[in-house]
Amino acid sequence: MIIMEPDRQLPRENGTTHCVGVSPDWGLVGLLWVAFFLNQADRQVFNVVLPLIQADLNLSNQAVGAIATVFTIALGVLVPVAGLAGDLFDRRRIVVFSLVLFSLGTLATGFASGMVALILLRGVATGGGEAFYAPAAASLISETHDRTRARALSIHQTANYSGIVLGSLLSGWIAENYGWRSTFLVYGVAGLAWAAIFHWRTGRGERQHAPRATRVRVDLAPFGEAIRLIASRPALIVQLVAFGAMVFGTVGFLTWTPTLLRERFGYGITAAGFHAVLWHYLAAYIGVLTAGVLTDRWVARWPRIRLLTMGLGLVVCAPWVLLVATAATPLVMFIGLAGFGLARGVYDANLFAAIIDIVEDRLRSTVLGLLIASGFILGAIAPWAMGAMKDHYGLAGGFVLIASVFLAAGALLLTTIAAGRSRAR
Repeated sequence: MIIMEPDRQLPRENGTTHCVGVSPDWGLVGLLWVAFFLNQADRQVFNVVLPLIQADLNLSNQAVGAIATVFTIALGVLVPVAGLAGDLFDRRRIVVFSLVLFSLGTLATGFASGMVALILLRGVATGGGEAFYAPAAASLISETHDRTRARALSIHQTANYSGIVLGSLLSGWIAENYGWRSTFLVYGVAGLAWAAIFHWRTGRGERQHAPRATRVRVDLAPFGEAIRLIASRPALIVQLVAFGAMVFGTVGFLTWTPTLLRERFGYGITAAGFHAVLWHYLAAYIGVLTAGVLTDRWVARWPRIRLLTMGLGLVVCAPWVLLVATAATPLVMFIGLAGFGLARGVYDANLFAAIIDIVEDRLRSTVLGLLIASGFILGAIAPWAMGAMKDHYGLAGGFVLIASVFLAAGALLLTTIAAGRSRAR
């Protein structure tokens, strides 16, 4: 996920600030788009080839779930560190570092021979490497885009969905034809190659914002202030919990849906990985764009509309996930996946906007960073929990667990809205 930072500013003599003028650099957006595509495709490859890894290395459902859990925890814990690194060091180097680290982890995963190696390589190295990408990439785009910033970040964000969908298709095809280890080798080599290209194309460029001397000092006080702000605002606390629920559901869904399609309907690796994400993300595009336009139009009249749509989105996710869990035909499952995607898009549309509405500008990035980190940490247990459910109740039981989490989180959001409305009266 991408967090937009405020305009880079330089101090005036009287202590006020002014924005630094920048020229749009669409070539940089293109370079980062490919990097983000590889980032997201790399994240999905493990989920697509999971059944082959499980069979080859004789791993239990809980074991493979634990690997995905460690990956998500590493991602969540290191996101705030990555944001701080982007303020201390050259962001272009941070992007290169991220590409190299997660690509080396991916490449080495192709040689893993057991659970411990997979946890260290896939969970720690790859998860840690991917955590450093988003904060630095978003800030790099902000440096070279002022009036075109939202457009540039939106184009960059399309790599997220494209990487998951197309990455699933390519990963499955490679695994079916050349084995699961080849999939990790291909993505690892591709990432290292792109790191070299990115370094070559951007290494000689000059930064277009404030000189380094104006950016070295980093004030850590906002972290404590942001935590106190979150603790004092029920609306922020409940959004943190709700985001954790969404991450829980999304990580569990991405990890286990390809396996569900294989086991229930006999799909091959390629088809299972592709259909597991295609219908979901196509519908999510519709949900996020529609909800974003409508809530922006209505928020002046109904200030709670953002939280309301988020709560309703989570609640409506639940029946569609249950449909996926109980589907007797592929068509019914695809309908369930699409419905889940549509409702998830409605929730996602206001994830950041609802926080920006109630948090002052100087704390927004910090609060959003803490939200993302907390969400991934809370959601990290999903793969392990669903693996445990699979052992006792079948994989459908894990999807029932996801539906229950969505329903509870949505109800909590709606209850908080109702309580706030009552206090306002």
